[in-house]
Amino acid sequence: MRIFVHLALLACAIGAAARAQDIQIYSEFQRFDPFGNPIPADRDMRSREILSPAMPRNGHLSVHVVITAPSGANYFLYAGTNPPGILQVKIYREHFVSCGKTYCPEFLTEQPSPSFGAIPELAHDAARPAMNQQTSRSYLFDIRATPDTPPRRVRVEALLKVGTWLVAPMEVRIVAPTIPSAEHKIIADDIAPIEAPASATAAIQLARYLGGLPPEFPRQLVRLRDIIQRNAAEDMLLARSLNKAVRPFPELNLLSWTTLMYPRIGAEWYLRVRDFLYRFEP
Repeated sequence: MRIFVHLALLACAIGAAARAQDIQIYSEFQRFDPFGNPIPADRDMRSREILSPAMPRNGHLSVHVVITAPSGANYFLYAGTNPPGILQVKIYREHFVSCGKTYCPEFLTEQPSPSFGAIPELAHDAARPAMNQQTSRSYLFDIRATPDTPPRRVRVEALLKVGTWLVAPMEVRIVAPTIPSAEHKIIADDIAPIEAPASATAAIQLARYLGGLPPEFPRQLVRLRDIIQRNAAEDMLLARSLNKAVRPFPELNLLSWTTLMYPRIGAEWYLRVRDFLYRFEP
């Protein structure tokens, strides 16, 4: 009888340990603080589940990978693709900065795969004592498809090794539209304030498109908002090329104006614009 009791207690302990650690994937417009909570400006009643996201050729797909684990945990984070070699995946560590009453992920540093980490990031942080209570860390997977990549599906996994293995998978759909290569890119820092919703930076490029202006690309990729600006600028390059090659898009204009005027339809409203663009054949 004692053996069964010990086995039951061991199973409960293993189950509790498994529940204490987690890895999840979110869209680029869902930022999380060091305590596993969505940033208030990015909260949505129902965030989009990132299971089979689409991405264009010669473009990027960027997603947050959020790791949750108990204090004192050490881990390794891997990026895997199957089949290998079709997509290029960069891992960026997201560094937190003060953002209103909480902390927002902002600055990026590229990491190897695997990337080693610990929770909390900095023990006994006298300057930011709340960070000593940290329970989660955030990374950005920045995924690129080359122009000659054939439309297909590729499995991309974020793998977490902390005592046991945990996997967050996606089936990335490489679609037919191809981001055109801009001969003369406009380079400008044109991002929303960090306290604004993450989608506000994408809205700037969308507004430029609606005003007949070319997109603006960031000077360098050192902030999360730089990544969002680059991705939105690529989308607007695609919109301009499709508008000329296929047909005018009054539906896109209507959708865009509606989402810009009524942002409360959801923190991830810009994903609807992206869905619209990616469904057209070149």
